Amino acid sequence: MFSEHRRNVVACCGLFQYQVGQLFSVAEASKNETGGGEGIEILKNEPCEKDGERGQYTHKIYHLKSKVPGFVKVIAPEGSLVFHEKAWNAYPYCRTGECTALKQTRRLSITQCQLGEVHSINIHHPVKCFKMVSTAVVPNEYMEDDFFIKIETWHKPDLGTLQNVHNLDSSTWKSVEVTPIDIAAKEQVAPGLMTCMRKQERFNKVFGLRNLRTRERALASGMAAGVVLRSVSWVRDYKADEDPAIFKSVKTGRGPLGPNWKKELVNNPDCPRMCAYKLVTVKFKWWGLQNRVESFIHKQEKRIFTNFHRQLFCWIDQWVELSMEDIRRMEEETQKELEEMRKRGSVRGTKAVED
Repeated sequence: MFSEHRRNVVACCGLFQYQVGQLFSVAEASKNETGGGEGIEILKNEPCEKDGERGQYTHKIYHLKSKVPGFVKVIAPEGSLVFHEKAWNAYPYCRTGECTALKQTRRLSITQCQLGEVHSINIHHPVKCFKMVSTAVVPNEYMEDDFFIKIETWHKPDLGTLQNVHNLDSSTWKSVEVTPIDIAAKEQVAPGLMTCMRKQERFNKVFGLRNLRTRERALASGMAAGVVLRSVSWVRDYKADEDPAIFKSVKTGRGPLGPNWKKELVNNPDCPRMCAYKLVTVKFKWWGLQNRVESFIHKQEKRIFTNFHRQLFCWIDQWVELSMEDIRRMEEETQKELEEMRKRGSVRGTKAVED
């Protein structure tokens, strides 16, 4: 059994401009998520070629002990919360992927592959659209093929209006939950900044937590382990300097994005636009936990997509003038920085939040 959700993310940039912005933002976000023994470790980032098609191969390890929910930590054995990701990125040309299971040496076809990164790009037009099947995450040796995450992405020069862009069969498509992500909507900073604040206020009123010192005592005693902890963690996702509704680009003039920014794009042919259609497929085969874990992963993926694309837009002045050569140099520097950052300091970045 699998669970599949689709997220539509619209951005104010062209397809190839998005490539640069995405790679820049991945490097920056990786540093923001690394420290205190956790975060991202890059083993390989090198050019690759197969059947005349050139691309970039990466192998990363994600050390995520503090970034998973408590109920997973309880059942997970020591050392099991390490995830491998292998990517064959031939953006934007046609590329099919192969992967190798952790405990096996034979090569697996795409249809068989459940461990390892599956990366497939089918070029339909050299400029206007391409498909990037971008991530089947290798969890670890512990669950083998009982757990994988696959993210298949179509990039199109539109505003997220296409339906079954991944050409799923009719029965599968009916079961897919489709959610548009508006990077300018503050309430989409999951599960909604204002919703969290309202929950926090209701909780404070019920339990008389009307000042900071009282709330701190409640947190220390575990009294507020429900709403308050969730509210505090989710509110941390919001950063004013990463808010497209506030940000104005000096170099491009884009922003701030108002509540009707997508409708305004329709009437502004001079401003580039594109949509990343992300199909997330999750399998977690564990009796009694499957639904809970899969639901958690889908919510975390939406949270990551939302925060990442808000950052990408607000960092545009840092990457809009970069070339791919600049990006590759930056990636080399980032690989070295991450290795040092993981060994020192405290744990940084996104924390798991349970419902």
